[in-house]
Amino acid sequence: MDFSNAFMFDFLLSVGGIALGLFLGWMLDRYVVRKWFSDHYVFGALKGAGVFVGLWVGVRLVLRYHQLPESWQQTIAVTWQSVLILAVTIYLARLIGRFIGQKMSDMNGLLPTASLLQNVARVVVFVIGILVLLQTFGISITPVLTALGVGGLAVALALQPTLSNLFSGIQIIASRKIRIGDFIRLENGMEGYVDDINWRSTTIKSLVNQTVIMPNSKLADSIVTNTWLPEPEVSIPIQVGISYDSDLEHVERVTLEVAQGIQTTHPNAVEGFEPPFRFVEFGDSSINFRVSLRAKEFGQQFLLRHDFIKALHARYKQEGINIPFPIRTLQLDDATQALLGKRG
Repeated sequence: MDFSNAFMFDFLLSVGGIALGLFLGWMLDRYVVRKWFSDHYVFGALKGAGVFVGLWVGVRLVLRYHQLPESWQQTIAVTWQSVLILAVTIYLARLIGRFIGQKMSDMNGLLPTASLLQNVARVVVFVIGILVLLQTFGISITPVLTALGVGGLAVALALQPTLSNLFSGIQIIASRKIRIGDFIRLENGMEGYVDDINWRSTTIKSLVNQTVIMPNSKLADSIVTNTWLPEPEVSIPIQVGISYDSDLEHVERVTLEVAQGIQTTHPNAVEGFEPPFRFVEFGDSSINFRVSLRAKEFGQQFLLRHDFIKALHARYKQEGINIPFPIRTLQLDDATQALLGKRG
């Protein structure tokens, strides 16, 4: 075999080995990882890694076939070791991020999760991977760690607001008093669903479909009412006034029938809840009472209240129960009456 034929044979063999490795890696990723294990956080993190593994195996086999100069061996070994370290680092960053996401999703009972812990974990993994990579190249990491310590102090002083938001976000997540999906109300009156908690801010989606971005430190220092703790269900007190001429026993019976009917059939109501009924006061023009319903969560109370008021008003019309207008009775002395009579 002459030189040109030998060169062409080696070239085709090298290209064929690499192509075969790429094809097998693509098959592994397409028909094994993505099809069977895409939802598993351990194997799901391997998405896209099949092609890389196939390329790595193909090139390794080609290099074993060729007799490379001895001076190249060390360089190739360090290069492949570095590539392997980077690949493992990327995989571990993905794996830890998916693991944290799934565990937080299981704890919250919700699909979305806070991105803060995932991002912090990924950064830590990448930093460790870079330090290991430097050690592989023969670079001592002791001076690097020393420089990072001194530089970290300077950065901490310069980035106090940013670090304050970072640690406030970690504190919010760790305490689990404010979770993704919870409906919260702040002391300034702002309210909405917690959409995400990242390294700097918390995203809140209001009932009017507006997004509010609040720094974590501000949220941590605020007085927050979490309507989803200890459970999402929320009571809806509704006050009604009826005429002094009404039969109170009849009013109570009719009102409870309407409330129980709404509580049983309405999709936003908690099934099985018994609405309480209490007379509360003698008002200026009516006897006032309060009846309470129970909604599944804070955002669903408005439609439930709306439908109950409509149903109660219609039923009162059928039963002849009067909801009076505000009435004021004025008693005038004789002099005032005489003065008004003269003006009239």
